[in-house]
Amino acid sequence: MTDLICRMAEEQFGIKADPDDARKLEEYIRNNSNTNCFSTDYTHSEVSGTNFLESSFSSGTAAKFLTVNETYFFREPVHFSLLMDLLPSFEDSTIRICSAATAAGCEAYSIAMLIEAYNKSVEKPVHYQIDAFDINTNAIEMAKEGVYNTRALRDDGSCFRYMTIPYLKESENRYYIDDSLKKNINFFVHNLMDELNTEKYDIIFFRNAFIYFYPHKREKVLSNLSFILKEGGILILGVSETAGVQHAHFKQKHQKLPPSFDDIFYYCKELS
Repeated sequence: MTDLICRMAEEQFGIKADPDDARKLEEYIRNNSNTNCFSTDYTHSEVSGTNFLESSFSSGTAAKFLTVNETYFFREPVHFSLLMDLLPSFEDSTIRICSAATAAGCEAYSIAMLIEAYNKSVEKPVHYQIDAFDINTNAIEMAKEGVYNTRALRDDGSCFRYMTIPYLKESENRYYIDDSLKKNINFFVHNLMDELNTEKYDIIFFRNAFIYFYPHKREKVLSNLSFILKEGGILILGVSETAGVQHAHFKQKHQKLPPSFDDIFYYCKELS
């Protein structure tokens, strides 16, 4: 059944499921379905067990077992330096940002913290709206709640860490997001393999998730991201993921950041 779960994860989520995670899902299904009779060959005629497996994918339960939700505040600070460089062009206007595969929301909150800090230093503030989605319903509920353990704030030398001070309150080894930061962030559940009908974004952060997709599924993911990105808009991937981007709409760009950062590559949407 583990192989079946991995195939379904590929078909429906586009991802390479870890076999250990697949086995955990299998154990959950065996413990919660009405039968322990499973076939090694998947057919729609299978009774309760496979019906339960199908429902676990359609309901979002499978994603809770099969997706990776590693996240922390201001991870890969070079991208936040890039965002800081881009903000002046949006002064006295509104910027729409998407945090795709946001996990538990630390990225979305980091973006909001940075924009709030920027607005305190300028006369014309940047108005902003952040949409943040993930396929994992548990992760999205955690993001909405805004309560994190100590691993969410790491001493990794990020020069942006100070921006968390006004918005994170620590109590009993937990960090609590200040409610004032939530007003411009919309968290919701969405599968990257599906199109999203929304107003288009100026910037999409899609970091450290692309590597989990099968190569033959990546073009579909990039097409769906292109669909929701404005022409001339920017797509930002994880620092180790840029080699895998091959799509007609995305042209690699290079920006020389201050000496304290490495050079950063990002992608700009350019229609053919």
